[in-house]
Amino acid sequence: MVTRGAVGGWRMIGLIVLLATTVFAYSVATKPSNGGGNVVSVSDSYNYEEAQGGGNKAPSWIGMVQVLVVHNGKLVYDTLQHNTITNTGEGIISACTARGATSAPACASGGVYIALSTDASVTSPTDLTCASELATNGLGRALGTFSPVTTNSHKISFTFTNTGTTPVTITKVCMFDAASGGSLFAEDVLSNTASVAPNDQITINWTFTH
Repeated sequence: MVTRGAVGGWRMIGLIVLLATTVFAYSVATKPSNGGGNVVSVSDSYNYEEAQGGGNKAPSWIGMVQVLVVHNGKLVYDTLQHNTITNTGEGIISACTARGATSAPACASGGVYIALSTDASVTSPTDLTCASELATNGLGRALGTFSPVTTNSHKISFTFTNTGTTPVTITKVCMFDAASGGSLFAEDVLSNTASVAPNDQITINWTFTH
């Protein structure tokens, strides 16, 4: 025969076991994984600006190239895409920014000369030349025209006219800091080639934002 006192005792033991189990489970769940410090959940994250201790983004230069082809007065080609600013281009930016300072490197001009090419090789920041650059029939390298876009961006533009007697397929556009030779500032391979027939006009609008 089980007495009322015995039942009460078993109930007390059950409560003690339940309480001990709960405390143990809580201590395991909150125990630091590395022996100390706070437990970091997988959803915790930080961005570059926070890592640098501020809310401002790191400065950078972004180039966008627009290529337009007009045939018999009608726009037949229009593309806009990102370019590759070369390592030498980055050096030109640095030199021109420091122009006039004691011991600063020379900077005759920035990226302002536009060239057309029939080369389709993938671009790389380490490129130094614009392979298969065109030089005749109105499609040779030319000095672009500057125009401001916003307080931190500008555009360099030029319109070429094919004065030859045969169509030319443009696959790449390049930018230099000189009318001949010079340093390759930026380049871009067109996602779709541009066919320029005799008397067609091809306009390059190169926009830089920093």
